[in-house]
Amino acid sequence: MAVSTRSSAKDEGTLPKGRITNNLAVTLSGIFLYICSPFFAHPPKVVANILCGAPYADAYLHFRRDHQGTLNLFLHCCILCLQVTCNFAFLEQVDVDFDVVKVAGVGLATATVAMWLALLMLTPSPLVVKAVAAPVVLAGYYVRSSVAGAAFSHLIHLQPFLDTLVYIYFVKKPLTLALYVLVFGIRLLLHYTAITHAQGILMSYLSGENGVKLALGFVAFAAFLSHKPFTKPASGVFGIGVLFGWPLAVMTVKPVVFLWASGFIATALQGVSHRETKEPPTMPHLANISNELAHSTFFPCLLLQACLAQITGSDKE
Repeated sequence: MAVSTRSSAKDEGTLPKGRITNNLAVTLSGIFLYICSPFFAHPPKVVANILCGAPYADAYLHFRRDHQGTLNLFLHCCILCLQVTCNFAFLEQVDVDFDVVKVAGVGLATATVAMWLALLMLTPSPLVVKAVAAPVVLAGYYVRSSVAGAAFSHLIHLQPFLDTLVYIYFVKKPLTLALYVLVFGIRLLLHYTAITHAQGILMSYLSGENGVKLALGFVAFAAFLSHKPFTKPASGVFGIGVLFGWPLAVMTVKPVVFLWASGFIATALQGVSHRETKEPPTMPHLANISNELAHSTFFPCLLLQACLAQITGSDKE
């Protein structure tokens, strides 16, 4: 697939449009896209992309335009592994916490891997791209239980390292070693203070019917913040996930909350990668929700196809 890889702010007006026009479809698709972080896959999002997402060719044009550097692509590959792993661990924890298999007959994790893989395999991406994308997705699916089980024993203690990068990114300060050490020290202090003095303090409110009501209320609030999140303070659901996800997980001792928030951290790390490699981020510059759906749902194939093109030089003008 030959595409132009020139990047310009003027390009946006000439890029292919997505195909959503119905207001209700726009609203629901936006909620499905952002409520679990934009790069997490789940059945409603896959269905939304099938019905409303932009074509793969358009998504690749957008993606390759903003991912031309080898370092940026490498960092995105690392982030893809983090996203896929946390994605399926989150869905597995939802399955366990809400007994999804008993209610629906199939778990969210299993339904997602089947639907997502089918969609990725039907893209017009090169065969070698699909041959690599499938094992990456399947690996995340097969380690989901282990990762979910390690959320509080191991993963949460690694969070300060990643959070520090994200916090520096959000305050738009240059990333230097001195600033990283300072912010990391503060984040680490908050981390162990929360674990020592606040762990489990909200557990008593989560039992029985009261817990169900609070869970539904949280989902409704997250859904509200997921509709046009960048028009809301702290970027809507992003701010809640990045800033308050881990403390809420500690206070409730709910791995599902921590894994949900990890999706927003991983997404923000993509922004860090773009800023440090001086390439524009794609999501904020896409024309509509159709393009955003396609970009985030096809992400594994888009990234791997861009890596292939980088190695072979196949789409350079």
